[in-house]
Amino acid sequence: MKVTKKQPLTLDRFEELFALVAARTDSPRSWTVTRAEMEARGYDLKAVNPTAKAAGDTRTPTELLDEIEARGRDVDAAIARLRALLQAEPEA
Repeated sequence: MKVTKKQPLTLDRFEELFALVAARTDSPRSWTVTRAEMEARGYDLKAVNPTAKAAGDTRTPTELLDEIEARGRDVDAAIARLRALLQAEPEA
């Protein structure tokens, strides 16, 4: 949620955080990093969520071409059905 003048940052927004800290557990939006992991990253403290799903397209060029071909066949079949329907209609 966005923090604005009309929606200030209040203690009730931290309820989930307080519960997680007290229980020492993680959530989809919070995680634990060990000292060894921090040292391995050169103490880079950027908050990069390790559980976040990649937003990019992970298909290979071959998979993309296969998808394009399949959709092209679907379009061709739909056009053929439309042409058949148009030919079946009597001319006005």
